[in-house]
Amino acid sequence: MSNTSPASTWLSLASSEIASSSHLHDELLDVLRAFGKDDGDAPGPATLNPDEQPAANVAVVTHLQDRITTELLDEIDADQASMFGRRFASVSALRIRALVDFIWSQSLVLGLKDVSHDSPTLVELVHQKQLQSLSSSRYKELTKGFHHATLEGNTSDYGPVHINILRIQLQKSQCQMKCIDARTINTDLPTLAQQMGAAAAISGGFFLYSEPDIELPSKRTDPVGLLVEDGRIVGPPVFRRAAVFQGGDGIGIDKLGMTRVICSFTLQQSDGELSAQQLMELTVGVDNVRCFHRGIAEKVTPSQDEIALKIVGGSLIKWSSEETSIPLAGYVLLLPTTMLPTNWPEKASTDAKINVTYTLPTPLDNAVAGGPIFFDDNNDEQTMDLPSEDFKGSAPPVTFSQDETFDRNLLPRMGIGITNNDSSGEKELVCVAVDGRNLDRALGLTLQGTSDLLKTLGCVKAMNLDGGSSKRMVILDPESSQHSVVCLSTTEIKGNDNDNGGSSKKSAREPSRPVHSAILFLPPDS
Repeated sequence: MSNTSPASTWLSLASSEIASSSHLHDELLDVLRAFGKDDGDAPGPATLNPDEQPAANVAVVTHLQDRITTELLDEIDADQASMFGRRFASVSALRIRALVDFIWSQSLVLGLKDVSHDSPTLVELVHQKQLQSLSSSRYKELTKGFHHATLEGNTSDYGPVHINILRIQLQKSQCQMKCIDARTINTDLPTLAQQMGAAAAISGGFFLYSEPDIELPSKRTDPVGLLVEDGRIVGPPVFRRAAVFQGGDGIGIDKLGMTRVICSFTLQQSDGELSAQQLMELTVGVDNVRCFHRGIAEKVTPSQDEIALKIVGGSLIKWSSEETSIPLAGYVLLLPTTMLPTNWPEKASTDAKINVTYTLPTPLDNAVAGGPIFFDDNNDEQTMDLPSEDFKGSAPPVTFSQDETFDRNLLPRMGIGITNNDSSGEKELVCVAVDGRNLDRALGLTLQGTSDLLKTLGCVKAMNLDGGSSKRMVILDPESSQHSVVCLSTTEIKGNDNDNGGSSKKSAREPSRPVHSAILFLPPDS
């Protein structure tokens, strides 16, 4: 490009270059706008040379580079961990993975346009393969009522795709859904599915991972939002987000939050022998009990007659009448001080702690949150509205709450949906495991692309689950009676013998990130 006047910006220059070029696509400008919606947002890229920054900044960048490298060693090999640390230093941004995904996927999609213009769209490919219903012979029955197929090919809108589809006939299969807190399970997902007698299993909801401000008692891999395992609430529904659940009325999908959740506070003392004392019960949204999370603010200040209770999971970690910071995956309750019982302790003590347990407005056997809801044929207002599901502010995951790409990132995705009853009264649960970050066979999909896929597969209501390198689908092979991961290996995430992402025999050759929550689908005789 030629020399420019001081008023020029890189975005305005890019626009001129694209307009005057015969070989650059107009869509490229839309991609670039993710880094600034207009000229006012695009003053120019930061220096790519950290040595040109002030000395104080260099020290901070170097420290964070070392920390990033050290933290990543648990999940990727040393060379790749060092690479991500160096990339951070070169662009001075914590969101380097999202940036790399964005640039690679968009560059490849645009680059493939000339050679894939005769290819079908993703939706057309589903119809070409006749996968929109179980009437297709491409679906293979795993066991009674459980069916699997693979969608593979080149598309004009997303490039090469590789997608595993699981369809479960809920009435015929009598499927039981079991959600698992897999953080402490020292086995892989196929082995877990085998042990539990599952016909299939998928990865579950979001968890803390790349957020920069994870503070104790929270830690990496803690679930973000609702997680219920066999009636036990592992994580409360801090954020009002889509969840897939099984209760008295069967399997369903809906937004679930803290409103009308009962919080029970118990004082646990260790005075020689453990003793527990019931302190109080609060119902969120009733009697001026208000709940604040990171989607609302990062700090909250009680009024003169209020007290703040700072809670993470099942632990009350602080109470105060002064300004209180809101924990990343926890919340703060504000309530009138008159609601505190007379036996409420004056201050926190190492010899006593206050535990919090939860009762949901509607009891659930198993549940896991994700979000957003892709669509709901009975409620148009539920169509992929991220802010309404508390994907905003600094609420985790920040890749959703602060998505600079406006849903243009092509990533591995996990989606789940429900169909209407067919003529025989049968309803299906449909899961899609979208592979990505595989430059030869699968670039991934956007959220909208995953939504369109589930709609084309016949769902009337569908939602997103955690994707990325954690995305996993395991199925039972009816011929060998063995369970195996059917997803493609992605990126450089390393595997080991205890990695619960892949089969124990293949994990060293097929690297994957561990799964920290999972959903198992069980036939009635398991």
